[in-house]
Amino acid sequence: MSKIEHVSEAIGRHDKDCDTCDVLIIGAGPVGLSMSLSLRGAGLDVRLFERQTLKSIEDPQFDGREIALSHRSVEILQKLGAWARIPEADISPLKSANVMNGQSQACLHFNAKAVGADKLGFFVSNNLIRRALYEEHEQKNQAALIADAEATSIHTSSSGAVVTLADGRALRGKLLIAADTRFSASRRCAGISASIHDFGKTMIVSRMKLERLHDHIAWECFLPGGAVAVLPLNDGEASIVQTFAPEEAARHMALNLDDYAGASAKRLKHRFGAFHPVSERFSYPLVGVYSNRFVGPAFALIGDAAVGMHPVTAHGFNLGVQGQDILARKIQLAVSQGKNFAGNSILVAYERAHRKLSGPLYWSTLALAELYSHNSLPARFARRAMFDAGRVLSPARHVIMKSLTQPLGSTAY
Repeated sequence: MSKIEHVSEAIGRHDKDCDTCDVLIIGAGPVGLSMSLSLRGAGLDVRLFERQTLKSIEDPQFDGREIALSHRSVEILQKLGAWARIPEADISPLKSANVMNGQSQACLHFNAKAVGADKLGFFVSNNLIRRALYEEHEQKNQAALIADAEATSIHTSSSGAVVTLADGRALRGKLLIAADTRFSASRRCAGISASIHDFGKTMIVSRMKLERLHDHIAWECFLPGGAVAVLPLNDGEASIVQTFAPEEAARHMALNLDDYAGASAKRLKHRFGAFHPVSERFSYPLVGVYSNRFVGPAFALIGDAAVGMHPVTAHGFNLGVQGQDILARKIQLAVSQGKNFAGNSILVAYERAHRKLSGPLYWSTLALAELYSHNSLPARFARRAMFDAGRVLSPARHVIMKSLTQPLGSTAY
């Protein structure tokens, strides 16, 4: 979605020309699809529209991104019916994780067994999650999915929302929910500002076969020129995630795949032996976004439109799918009680709960990413002090691990 204009005239003037429903959702990515599925059974007329073609939604292509799913997120995907649609062979368990500071041999270890779990989480390719959600949506959801539909204007007020599409169609809903990426045009159109942080780095992701076994342990190493992570996948493969300054990233993207694999293995001092490329490389700019408001009159932001995370903590998708679950629960409760599900009290309750969930994680991740993006002497001392404190203070590690492993039912929204 490129640019959306805000229409100032009263919504009532559109009524005769509008296709009317209860809930409009902008964006049929994984969070938008999850939101639509979460509203099943609530008795609401839901319309989901996306500017991409139906083909791209039906058959999303591999984009290099392996999603680290917490136990809470898996529980939500199970509830939505999508988890069972992901082939078991494509679900890679994450047993533990090691974090290293530079080339030091000292290691900060996160072991799920320390908090009574057998796994910290799971890795699943982004395109497989999207495909599973779409298949569930098409086969077991009554919500209408409108593809090739780009919004050109929206208007929201306490009486509802109207979205006008590029082909001239207008849709009216009691509530408009935007899940249209961290660069959300809907958010801007609604007059909601956001804190946007450009890290000045580029992330390169690719899948490789490792010479040595990873034992389903993730490794992340913070180096002066950027981070490098080894995310364990099945069959001895791993997703190699690296961050570079833009010029250095361009140089690495220009290498042939074998040379890039060799350079990646060398950067990790051949800890896993030789690397052999399995997929092409994909690059993404690193930009963090935190919306200054999550809601407005008859309007709510979810997913990256609300919170776009730096990938260092692998919590972006988890916050997105858990955030939509919070909103869906608030809406369903209001409907069951005969209340206005699009009312201000419902939306404010969602915002309060999602800020409590996302705020501390976002800002601490931002600080961590910034700390590791500089190589000055004070920054190196600060990294060493923080790393040593993490090794000593095991309760802090337990808090992090419990946030990954505890089930959804143990967390009150």
